[in-house]
Amino acid sequence: MSIVGGLFKAAGLGTLVDSLEAQGVLRASETSGSLIPQMFIGGGGIENLSKEGLLNGTQVTKALENAESDWFKIPSTEWDKKWGSQNIAYDPVAKMAMLEISDKNVNVQPGVDLNKLPSNEFLGFDEVFKAETLKKAYPGIADIKIGFIDDKSSERLAAYDPSSDSILFNRQNPEWKKGYDPVKTVLHEVQHYVQGKELFTGGESFTGVLQENATFQDSFRTLQSKVSTSPATAIKFVKQNPGLGFTNDNVAEALGSLVAKDGLSPKAALERAFKSKDMAEKFLTRAKKNQEIDDILFLKDTNSAAYNQSVKDYMQVAGETFARQTEQRRGMSATERGLNPAMRAIDTDAINKAYGITTDNLTPSTQATPMPQVANMGQSSIPAPAIPQSSIPGLY
Repeated sequence: MSIVGGLFKAAGLGTLVDSLEAQGVLRASETSGSLIPQMFIGGGGIENLSKEGLLNGTQVTKALENAESDWFKIPSTEWDKKWGSQNIAYDPVAKMAMLEISDKNVNVQPGVDLNKLPSNEFLGFDEVFKAETLKKAYPGIADIKIGFIDDKSSERLAAYDPSSDSILFNRQNPEWKKGYDPVKTVLHEVQHYVQGKELFTGGESFTGVLQENATFQDSFRTLQSKVSTSPATAIKFVKQNPGLGFTNDNVAEALGSLVAKDGLSPKAALERAFKSKDMAEKFLTRAKKNQEIDDILFLKDTNSAAYNQSVKDYMQVAGETFARQTEQRRGMSATERGLNPAMRAIDTDAINKAYGITTDNLTPSTQATPMPQVANMGQSSIPAPAIPQSSIPGLY
């Protein structure tokens, strides 16, 4: 049975408890398996779980207060040893400590086949997912609706719709067919729900961040205009470069693919379009002599750089960073969490390191009101330079 364990020790207070489970800070469920969900929770959730007899709210709240105070008094490594090892994390933007609790229970309801559920209609949260203790901590979660669509033409894998308070999944997305785990999205979105309830730093809208990026928007509009003439541009290029395997169609298609909002470099985008590194290299070498194509490649490079800056800006928001941690740490035991504190996991995560994101530079959300939201649901993931597209969790 996985129950949050370890010692809560606070300066001046001695040992608060020898063990969370043994001393009643968290009590094991009488049913088989732990019912404690993985989540970074705050005062409201702690109070509700305390009322249910699942934890000692007074002791946990006191520990969080001491952890908040220590954040400004002791080095991060010492804070991790003292508090991170006890499953406590800290939102440096909201300046609030959070209790990280284990999952082992949030899952698809037994006997439910997600591929056989009806399409284009809403189901109740409890009809699809099991999260008993999580709902005890935050009862409003039960009101979230779940829906499924089957749309081959859509790039969306999953989406949160705030107007209907629903999470939608597209079963025709390639990632779904590869064994995608929808519980990850549910945990990510419920973490945003908790952030809104507890006034932690909330989630961000990637679409909104992208709309505010003037460089991206300007270069994208110009790129679209340039690529709109790609058939004529392709014919000219093929005539200039005979006998190299280029055709009017494959060049036009390659140029057309450069308007994709994917953050790829021109070279990477062309390798994907031509399905050949050699063809892409030959194209790039000869494109320098074609002003129209050279302009398109320059615009693609500018647009992708701006796109990736927006990805960083989005991922750097504290609410999104912690929601990704919620996904990544799903299924870890209390011991594993204690040995790998959330705050250091943020600093050592390969994706965060690629973008220069650390616990010291997390940013506020631009959302006016904290609310559960998936920022950008346009793709199954947001690509990063030199990082496989599927490797970035949490951006749906």
